[in-house]
Amino acid sequence: MQFVRASIVGLLPFLGVAACGDIPGQDITSDPALEAAPYPAILPQHALPEPQAGRLTDTSEDEIDARGARLKRRASTL
Repeated sequence: MQFVRASIVGLLPFLGVAACGDIPGQDITSDPALEAAPYPAILPQHALPEPQAGRLTDTSEDEIDARGARLKRRASTL
């Protein structure tokens, strides 16, 4: 148990020094237009656009099962 504590305490300075280093290439972007793009407007929640209506309905499960059965029949004829 003391070995684990001593190991952790001994590694903390190394982790601190490693965290101070710069990682090369992090400030590089692949597109200059990306840097020039304006930051998107932050809107209050009531002003956000409405999400799209869901495509699933009460009969979606039956439709999916029927389509699966049709595909299985089609595959068996091939």
